[in-house]
Amino acid sequence: MRFLLFSVLVLTLFGCPKSTIGDRLFDINYPVLEFTVPAGQSSFRTFVVARPEFATGFNQALADNGVDVDDIDLVGGVRARITSISGEDFREIERIELRVCPASESDCTFIDLMFSISDLGGRRQQVVNLNPGEKNFRSLFLTEENVRMELVFFPLEVTTRNIDARLEWTIGAIGGL
Repeated sequence: MRFLLFSVLVLTLFGCPKSTIGDRLFDINYPVLEFTVPAGQSSFRTFVVARPEFATGFNQALADNGVDVDDIDLVGGVRARITSISGEDFREIERIELRVCPASESDCTFIDLMFSISDLGGRRQQVVNLNPGEKNFRSLFLTEENVRMELVFFPLEVTTRNIDARLEWTIGAIGGL
């Protein structure tokens, strides 16, 4: 019992060890994108909402935050949220992915995964938070002024209703890794 009390006292006084996940240098919040997932989408095909070319704003964020390119070790997704604005839920959707690739490509692939969520089928959620992927997008955002963004929906079965929705997403630059 004394050892337990001593351990609690030590943790209280000295805290937990410092994290080594680096320092968040800046975030970029992208404009809200509104779209409709129409009824009649088959489970055999994906439904894609694409922005074939949009400015990353990355160089401006570097300048605004006084960050040097050499300070950046990682660029990745911070948060992404899809919200139903029509009141419908996403129970007819099994998986959602947000992919980012060079604007010169005609389609992004699973390798370009920035955010995703699986096992949505049957859930009556009107707000879906996507999980950040593991890929480092540093080279893409440092070399490309414009990128392609695709929001990919994998229906569970044939969808029966239209879902008017909006996407909000943020990326972040990390240094000191």
